[in-house]
Amino acid sequence: MKNNTIQKNIPVDWQEIEVGNIFSFLRTYAISRENLVNGTTNDSGIGNIHYGDIHATYRSSSIDLKNVSVPLVKDVGFAPNADDFLMNGDLVMADVSEDYEGIGTTISIHGLENKKVVGGLHTFVLRDTKKKTSERYRQYIFRNPEIRNKMKKIANGVSVYGVSKTNLAKLILNLPPLSEQKRIVAVLETWDNTIEKLAKKIKVKKNIKKGFMQNLLTGAVCLSGFKDKWETFEVGELLDYEQPTKYIVKSTEYSDLYKTPVLTANKGFVLGYTDETDGLCKDTPVIIFDDFTMDNKYVDFPFKVKSSAIKILKPKNDKVNLRFVFEKMQLFNVVIGQHKRNYISEYQFLTMDMPSIKEQDAIANIIIIADKGIKALEKRLVLLKDQKKYLLNNLITGTIRTKA
Repeated sequence: MKNNTIQKNIPVDWQEIEVGNIFSFLRTYAISRENLVNGTTNDSGIGNIHYGDIHATYRSSSIDLKNVSVPLVKDVGFAPNADDFLMNGDLVMADVSEDYEGIGTTISIHGLENKKVVGGLHTFVLRDTKKKTSERYRQYIFRNPEIRNKMKKIANGVSVYGVSKTNLAKLILNLPPLSEQKRIVAVLETWDNTIEKLAKKIKVKKNIKKGFMQNLLTGAVCLSGFKDKWETFEVGELLDYEQPTKYIVKSTEYSDLYKTPVLTANKGFVLGYTDETDGLCKDTPVIIFDDFTMDNKYVDFPFKVKSSAIKILKPKNDKVNLRFVFEKMQLFNVVIGQHKRNYISEYQFLTMDMPSIKEQDAIANIIIIADKGIKALEKRLVLLKDQKKYLLNNLITGTIRTKA
């Protein structure tokens, strides 16, 4: 397929047009990260949007500079051409990426007011001088799955992939009429607003949970009916450990079609799914503990692991509520030192204050109920994001049409 191959089956009232016949390319200023400083753009400072921030810092394709800070140029004598300052609605695209999915990642700029900002290292700045696109619709143009595929085809490189200005300018876009662009934006913004409100609600719930957990787990606040004194124990007096040898997965050929999760104690948690059914850790709940990083996870379902550095932690007796101990472990402020096996040498000797088993159970149940509420909201958030993605992909390709 050629770079400018026309998309099939587009609506008859949509326009097929090259990027270069819509957008003008503004000059950008390749200022290295060490010559930038964090700050807030103002009348004296000049902001510079670095390609790394497009990939890693900005969480949305639409950036409101009233709420988002942009790195400032250190050089007080920096004086770009006034025509190169960004305007509301301009697109800033990262022209390089370390992976295919990041090729042509683009943000739309809003909320500039009197701020002075320019495009930075490895970026293109695109401005619609022909007024063929609405300000809020532009952020979606390069998220069209057909356009994403075309961008991947024109990218070049080995370890880092780049797009040239020449090839980008020749890329054919499929644009709906301005009136339909605005209707599409209205639909998508309805989902965006709902997603934003739910995300804020989840954040509030997590902060509330964090506050009462700190109080309950330290005994700063006691539940009604419990007055017994808390006793101090070492972790090793509360938990037994098991080596993971018999639970280690034999093959790392994972697939979402398989059912058995392969876990890590680190941030990723689920590495993938295996079809192996023997050697599962079924005696749950347990805590999986990374012996090197000291990361840990509470697991209450059958699983396998990949690493021999994992330790499987279980309660020593029926006077220990594992969930309570796990939550207490999250309060430890442990500093990682040498690259070594930490559990036996250090971690098991850390101490924690423990109430009676009945009070442990009561506190753990409160935390579990709070977690269930948060997880239900998070599940709903995922559903809304999936719905928004479906609408986005179909509205901007003309598969689903909005009524005038």
